[in-house]
Amino acid sequence: MSISTLDTLITNVTFDDKIYIALNSGDILTIPFDYTSRIQESTVYRLIGGRGIHFQEIDEDISLKGIILYKMEHELIAS
Repeated sequence: MSISTLDTLITNVTFDDKIYIALNSGDILTIPFDYTSRIQESTVYRLIGGRGIHFQEIDEDISLKGIILYKMEHELIAS
């Protein structure tokens, strides 16, 4: 998967067994609830210009760039 963070935007976020992040490219990224130590405390969010997610209840922001870097690092370790 090749994603340019300049053209790619977050379009939707859903919560199930993981956090599912839909992108305008059609890709869906998943991150675990323990992505950050506090994120599992909140499912109330707003998108930050499609480039990040702000979790309102805990005042925590995560960026698309950070999510992609996290995915690349963890997928390489799993290989």
